Amino acid sequence: MDDSHLHLRLAGVIRLALGGGRGPTDAYVFDPHRLALPAWACALGVEGSPALLVTLDRHLDLVPPVAPAAVPDRSAGLRALDEHARWSLDVRNYDHVLAAMEAGLVGDALVLARTKPRGTTTADTYVDTRGRTHRLVVVPTVDRAAEAYHQPAPGDRVRDVLEAAERVLLDVDLDCFTSLSDADPMTVLPWPLDVIREYLLPPGSEPFWDAVLGRCVALTLAREPHHCGGLLASGRLFQDVAQVLFREVLRTEPP
Repeated sequence: MDDSHLHLRLAGVIRLALGGGRGPTDAYVFDPHRLALPAWACALGVEGSPALLVTLDRHLDLVPPVAPAAVPDRSAGLRALDEHARWSLDVRNYDHVLAAMEAGLVGDALVLARTKPRGTTTADTYVDTRGRTHRLVVVPTVDRAAEAYHQPAPGDRVRDVLEAAERVLLDVDLDCFTSLSDADPMTVLPWPLDVIREYLLPPGSEPFWDAVLGRCVALTLAREPHHCGGLLASGRLFQDVAQVLFREVLRTEPP
């Protein structure tokens, strides 16, 4: 099987060809976010420098893997990383980012997220078990990331990691566009279309998106239905997010 068909071995991962827009030509869609690990491996291959990960999420998925030294290196191949993601990573889907650093797929990470799961690292760097240091740049929103890119304040590192990147992976968790109900914290409220657009495309964000998409080699999109109100609610949310993310951010037709 040639490399162009390796994704067909990834059960539950849908590969989409994107064309006519800006940014990546490939997208990978799946449900549990930990399947980003083999999707990133498929997108990047076994050679080349690690990519900068730009990830949009409701949660800071920066929990260290339980056994970081057990994460296969990218040279072990797609099958090893896929098996590790499915059987060894946390089913809460919170440790795949640092696992990707252990694997040599991701260098630095620019994380746009709002809530901290239990066990989330609070350090601004992560040193993997191979001794490599990765910068962790955390901002809550696209608006804040765009501001830090355009007019950096002392301590802002958004522009630093974007300008240093040779390749970028853009990663989106659908639950980024949800909130928990104030009346019932167990109830998930999907955002309406206009709020999604306001979040993804705030005024002045074009330079930031140009920097992200100019070197972006792939988009990964986790649907996480259990974090988005269930199958039907997540399906409707996916349609709204796709309208903005694909048509207005990537300037291509939605899947």
